[in-house]
This record gives sequence, structure tokens and C-alpha cells, in this order.
Amino acid sequence: MTVKKSPAFYVLLALLNVSLSGCGFFFGDDGVFRNRENDYLMADNIPPLALDENLDKSALGELYPIPPITESDFGYEADPENNEIPRPLPLSANMLEESVKIQRLGQQTWILMNVAPGEVWPRVRHFLNVNGLAVASADISSGVIETDWIQFKTDLSTYDKYRIQIDQGVQPETSEIHIVHLSVPTGATPPAPVTWPQASVNAEKEKWLLDELAATLASDTTEGGTSLLAQSIGGSTKANLGILRNEPVMRLKLDRARALGTLSHAVKQEGFSPYESDAATGTFYVHYRKIDPEGPGWFSRKWSGIRNAKWVTAIFGQPEEERIRLKSPYTLEELTANLPQGAALDQAPLSNRKKEQTLPDAPGYLVIVSGEEGNLTVRVRDPYGKRLEPRKAREMLTILRKNLI
Repeated sequence: MTVKKSPAFYVLLALLNVSLSGCGFFFGDDGVFRNRENDYLMADNIPPLALDENLDKSALGELYPIPPITESDFGYEADPENNEIPRPLPLSANMLEESVKIQRLGQQTWILMNVAPGEVWPRVRHFLNVNGLAVASADISSGVIETDWIQFKTDLSTYDKYRIQIDQGVQPETSEIHIVHLSVPTGATPPAPVTWPQASVNAEKEKWLLDELAATLASDTTEGGTSLLAQSIGGSTKANLGILRNEPVMRLKLDRARALGTLSHAVKQEGFSPYESDAATGTFYVHYRKIDPEGPGWFSRKWSGIRNAKWVTAIFGQPEEERIRLKSPYTLEELTANLPQGAALDQAPLSNRKKEQTLPDAPGYLVIVSGEEGNLTVRVRDPYGKRLEPRKAREMLTILRKNLI
């Protein structure tokens, strides 16, 4: 028996054939709507327009010149096969909402704001004027304000004076306000010029002004505006990423005590867990776990709430954070005893842990601080002091910088 195919069958067959090839027609490499994201890599340079020497060429200059980008620029490697645009560093902890915090690190206390110094300067001046604290001197280029000698009604035994230092913060687009207090007995003649101590003479009176200023700045963000002259206060950011001898590094424009304190905080934050640290040598032995840029998923968030339960520990073992502290078979002292020193450390080869014979299979990484006071260099190395792959070192230093305070 012969089956007779209707015309509808052939129409359906033709439509099926067109549908199977339709995606390639519209979205393939040669399709109408092909992906054009890499077309600029094939573009040719057009020679500039040539004009007669007697004509004015100023109107034909580059309006928006683009500087050349090379592999030495931190955080970017020119790779035509993987042209992923690097994400910019965050300007501040929260760009949409201003925050004012009193930050404490060791014996140091300061006000931290996520706005530029140019916005902080006029608001501090306004605070001093409203509260009747006369200004003896104000150097906008250095961000220093000194009050006149004052006397507290609750303490007539001394004359008091304050030095307020507005400076760039460790993070981009942040500001720090440091306050130093000085006092002399009422019967003594105040010194001129004033020699300011490293720490306040009276910590309670420093705390009073710090608290009052922080409360005012946090409650009222409308006064003062922005000072164009104060935009250069503090120079560049205190923590910068760069390249030193073809190795990614982080430079800190901080005193050594502050640098070690903020790094000690940073290696306990996102992405890092500390094994040990040695402030004398400026070395931190840490574990690093790569951060998921998308954040934890639904199951991860649910699991994090119950993973510390006793029955979970009994079945699955200890959480990662607890296992990390038990994992390293070597102490920091053992590792640093075998580190290269001086020029040998600077010129150390790339890491190859499998070939290490001394202290084999050491886990983790070393964060090494070196340099002079106010100009410190931070490197990330393997436990043997060898260099990491540049991409890995950049990744870790970027997270470390984000964790600084």
C-alpha cells in the first residue's frame, strides 16, 4: 500500500529545514546579527588629515586623546583572545550614602568619612565657627587647622589647644580626620611656636572633640559645600597598587605601626584567614580563598546558617574557617628562616611548590612588608618567598587593599 503525502507535509518539511538553519543565518559568524564586540581589533588606523602648512591646525587636534595601554599597567593585560574589561576599584565603601565612623587601631583614633577631603574641609571650618572655637591658623594645602588657646569652664587649671589634620583615606575618595590635644597650666605662658606631640596630652579632651565633630558631621550633611582649594589635601591615596621589577605590589604611604595594624586587620577579612603574623619582620602567613564575585547563592546562604550545628559537624566535619587554622604543618618562624634576603628576595624566581625540598607542601601565602617609614611596599609571595604569577598576585593584592582601614 502506497502512502500518499499531502502538500502540507512538504510545506512542514521546508519550514523545519529553514528553522534549523535560521539561527546561523541571523546569529552566526556570518549572520545578519553577528557578534561585533571584537570588530575594533580589526580596525585600521586612518592617517590624520593633512593640511597646508599655512593653515591653522589647532581646531583639528584630538578632543579626547586615549593614552596607550600596556601590560605594565596594573590590573590589565592586553589579550585579544580574552578581552574581559577589568572592573574598576570601588570609589568608597558606599557611594550612595555618606558614612561617618570613629575608627580605632591600636592607640590611634580618627574619624573616617567616605567623601573627599575637599568636602570635609569647609564642614570642619563650619563646625569650629558654630561652636566658638577660634582658628589660629589654617593651612589648606596640608589640611591642618590649629585652634586658638581656649579654656574649658569645667577645668580652669589649663589652657587647651587642638590640631585638626584632614587627610586622604586609605581607600579612594575617603577622608580621615586626626585630632591632637595640647594643654599648658593656666599660670604658664603658652609656647610660640607650638611643638605638637605625637599623641594628645589629655586623651579625654581629645575624645570629646572627636565625638562632637563626628556627631555633627554625621547628622548634618548640608553645610559647607565643596572647597576647590582643598581638593589637593593629602596628595594621592595612601594605598596604591603598582608594579615593581615586573612584580605587582601595593605601596602604603603610612607609618609602619599603622601599616602593620591595618594589614593585620585586612588579613582577617574577606578572602583571607591568618595562620600567624610577626610584627617585628612585617610578615603575615595567610590562607587565601578566591571570592565569588557574584556572591553566595541561595543554597550557600541557607547552608551557612546551619553549618556550625553539632550534627552538621559530625557528618561533614569542621567548617573551612576552622580547618584552616589546623592545616599548616609549619610555623611562620620555620618559613621565614628559609626565606631569601635582600636582593635575593627582590629577584626571586616564580613559584614552583612541587620542586621545593625544604619544608615541602607548605600551604598558604606570605604577605611581606618592606621599605621605609611612610613609603612601604607590600608583596604577596608563596611560603618559600618565591614570586606568584602576576595575575594571582594582582588578584590577592586587590582584595587585600579593599580590606584596609
